[in-house]
Amino acid sequence: MLRKFIWIGLFALASCQSVAGTCPDKSKIESVVKEFTNSPVEVSAVRPAKVKGLCEVVIKMGAQPVVFYTDSKMEYLILGNLVSVKEKKSITEETKKEFSKVSQNVLDELSKHTDITYGKGDKYIYFITDPDCPFCKRSESIVKEWADKNGVQIRVILFPLPIHPDAFNKSVALVCEKRSFEDYINRNFGNTQCEDGKKKIQENLDFLANKLGVRGTPTFIGMNGKIHSGVPAQEDLNSLIR
Repeated sequence: MLRKFIWIGLFALASCQSVAGTCPDKSKIESVVKEFTNSPVEVSAVRPAKVKGLCEVVIKMGAQPVVFYTDSKMEYLILGNLVSVKEKKSITEETKKEFSKVSQNVLDELSKHTDITYGKGDKYIYFITDPDCPFCKRSESIVKEWADKNGVQIRVILFPLPIHPDAFNKSVALVCEKRSFEDYINRNFGNTQCEDGKKKIQENLDFLANKLGVRGTPTFIGMNGKIHSGVPAQEDLNSLIR
């Protein structure tokens, strides 16, 4: 199956390489993409790709960039990673990083959803996390050590995922009992279920999932608006406060 997919992808690339011309305009892209998504999208960029004959298109669905490739007439769409053999890196992932950013208005809105804070200082990051997410657990010591070293405040936003059935109640308890970051990383969640806590966590879910398009944890958003998804390295965290 994988081999079949690869050959189809190569055939599509070969077909598109033979097409000359400029890239389609944003209105054309919006109308075509809308046929697939049934919802409005923001076209962030349209530019020639590194492969001759292809155009790279970046659209935003919430805060998350989606990258795909097309020909000048937009008769073909190619989804997936474009990898440079020479540079041994994903061109698509590099583009996603470039456009993974939110506005100042979104940063201001995120401050209203903060549930727990750790540390002090003028620099800060948002840590969107699920109490039962194993990758979040792996991230906690990395982020805490980095924040202590660099004088960065961690602003935790609880985002329980549906795949973890106990996470919602644990998040509610953390809010209701006003637990600290130390409580959180030591799994001292509490048990209280209050209406204000339930409302607060539901507001987090509505804003992050429906308006920002957050789909997984951990997700980090920096004071500069940049986004990183997954367990971070030191350099990933540094990029969020530059």
